[in-house]
Amino acid sequence: MILIRPKCTGFPMAVLSSQCSIPWGARRFFHPVSATALWVVITLGFLQSAQAQSVSGEGPFAANFVGYADNEVEALQIGPGRFVGLTNSILTAMSADNADFLHNQTGRCLGTWSVDENRKTFEQEVSCTYTDADGDQIYESAVFDEQPLDAQHVGTGRWLGGSGKYEGLSGVFEIRTRSLQSAREGLVQYVGTKQGRFSLLAR
Repeated sequence: MILIRPKCTGFPMAVLSSQCSIPWGARRFFHPVSATALWVVITLGFLQSAQAQSVSGEGPFAANFVGYADNEVEALQIGPGRFVGLTNSILTAMSADNADFLHNQTGRCLGTWSVDENRKTFEQEVSCTYTDADGDQIYESAVFDEQPLDAQHVGTGRWLGGSGKYEGLSGVFEIRTRSLQSAREGLVQYVGTKQGRFSLLAR
């Protein structure tokens, strides 16, 4: 989650062997290559099932993320030094504790932010959806209460459930974001962390 800066301002923002014991009558139907392929298919299926189950549980988690957003919509001025704007961010999340939860997932966030340049404050509310390699999704909401504009931004996130293996997901966590030097004008780039607890009962 990150502030989209107004354009009009300047503030920073394994394998079966042929030696296996196979009944003689069945050997002519049981080619070692076919056995290997069958083993691989069974193993991959097992690993995928194990991965789907491994995300369930309850406890702490930590994840890092990187994101960017194009500053396509110009901010709206609503008073002297006061601006509101839209957040439209693309994220990539990676587990920070070698866990499967939230690892290598892509995300998108939409929301709104407001800035008071005179008081040098910032606040933001966003909704995000993360998607894993199977297409299952996680839903999140986040609120960044009013805080110093040019400091690291700190917010509170909540898991609001999900689809597929993430149905019933819940939890509360802290989010911290830090803006980076953008690679080009009009692009907001940033890094962040999520740390807290999650609960996802096995179904």
